[in-house]
Amino acid sequence: MLLLEEARAAILSGVSVVGTERVALTQAHGRVLAEPIVAPADHPAFDNSAMDGYAVRWDEVASVSQNQTIRLPVSLEAPAGASPGVLLPGTAARIMTGGPLPKGADTVIMREDTDESEPDHVTIKALPGNGQGAHIRRQGENIHVGQVVLEPGVLLRGGEIGLLATCGKAVVAVRRRPVVAIISTGDELVEVGQATAPGQIINSSGYALAALVQECGAQARVLPIAPDEFEPTRQVFMEALGSAELVVSTGGVSVGDRDVVKDVLEALCAQLSFWKVRVKPGKPLAFGVSQQGKVPLIGVPGNPVSAYVGFWQFVRPAILKAQGRSDWCLARVSARLGRAVRSTQRRLDLQRGVLRADGAGGYEFMPCGDQGSGNLLSTTGINALAHIPIGVGSLEQGQQVDVEVLYEIGAASGSDRG
Repeated sequence: MLLLEEARAAILSGVSVVGTERVALTQAHGRVLAEPIVAPADHPAFDNSAMDGYAVRWDEVASVSQNQTIRLPVSLEAPAGASPGVLLPGTAARIMTGGPLPKGADTVIMREDTDESEPDHVTIKALPGNGQGAHIRRQGENIHVGQVVLEPGVLLRGGEIGLLATCGKAVVAVRRRPVVAIISTGDELVEVGQATAPGQIINSSGYALAALVQECGAQARVLPIAPDEFEPTRQVFMEALGSAELVVSTGGVSVGDRDVVKDVLEALCAQLSFWKVRVKPGKPLAFGVSQQGKVPLIGVPGNPVSAYVGFWQFVRPAILKAQGRSDWCLARVSARLGRAVRSTQRRLDLQRGVLRADGAGGYEFMPCGDQGSGNLLSTTGINALAHIPIGVGSLEQGQQVDVEVLYEIGAASGSDRG
């Protein structure tokens, strides 16, 4: 059996990056940048005040102490958006946050350290602790003209969008959202909303995978259920391969007598591998590349829990790579177990649960009480997967465990998933 990392590396080697398109800045959130962004100007573009106060010459106020103040006439107003003025010697300029620093001034005194009781004068009562140059944002101290501020492959979120706006990028080049076709296979499946006959189950994996695909910034396309017959299944796969950059199928990757997916994939793929991966849940896994179009295909187990875990380990990295991202590995932390766990020693056991901050600078992981691969509830409300290593049969409450972070980490609340 392959190790998880070996299977993932083999899949990633067969995934190509999709093309680019140009979109308006208002449509760029959540997309992946496809061009380097070079600053067209310094930021800040000019020396300006970091707060409301008074711009002065340091050598004219340096004698202020606990028992001595200095009274200066106010000769200038410097609001945000104004052109820089010139500070006359022996005077102060009333300045607002973001206001341009007047020529001749070299320090800003906070408004709170002054007496403004006179309309045309200000009394300086205290000096800033960091001395000359205090409370001034210098031109170019954040960004220099010509500096590369964003590299291709960056996920564009709020901060990045603001930086693009600062650089004047009304239109930006991004990676296209890859289309991911999802095929659920098996005669036992029926669509959502249809009545189930004895022995049938509702196709939950297709819709769960579609939601996960969308969370990765790709477009999900759920195709009709493929029955356990060669030609109808081949037709569904042909439709998928002709309209997507990646195909994900569930079911039919094991060794059952009616698992026709294997035969279909062998007919459609130039290179095809069926693996047993040393991971629980989700041991069977398939990967191939179509003969026409060179579309990668990942086949995960039909079991909904196994498909869910397989998505995070194999499909998500492929989708991120297709978008030009390199951060496809999930973040990991070490956490204290909230309860004892038992595990198979033959495979890496990925146990679902809730990771939370413990209030003492560390983390606690509370595993779901039922880790069975048939427990759909164990995929809801969770935010992490604990890695119980090969060869470890049990870990006791309080022991440390390596945990992959799926979603935002919350604070400890004492809740228990049971």
